[in-house]
Amino acid sequence: MPDNYIITNNDGLYRRYPIREEPKYEHFWKLENGRKIPSSAAFKTKHGEDGLSVDIASLTTPAKASGDPLHFGVAEFQASVPLNAGFPCVPDKQPGNDAHALILGDTNPIAKKLSRSIVAIY
Repeated sequence: MPDNYIITNNDGLYRRYPIREEPKYEHFWKLENGRKIPSSAAFKTKHGEDGLSVDIASLTTPAKASGDPLHFGVAEFQASVPLNAGFPCVPDKQPGNDAHALILGDTNPIAKKLSRSIVAIY
């Protein structure tokens, strides 16, 4: 990722979510037409987090964003959703993941909006 990359309304973002069938993970997904899709819980920041972890779609692949397709699904949504709701999206390179970014702030108020804005599930 270029050091001066700016996330815009045109960017797609990937959010990884657990699809394990263990009780502590089941609130992160729901079944729709026999497929596990993320619930709004998958889009909520946890206490103490600075923002919601995502990957910039143009800089990675769904397979890389998942890391483990047996345990994690990937949902794609447009950066315009959090940006237009007043939530800055900023690159946040991590070791081994140049596509990593954060949706800054407590995303609990927009979690349902994010989950309803999904354009693809991988």
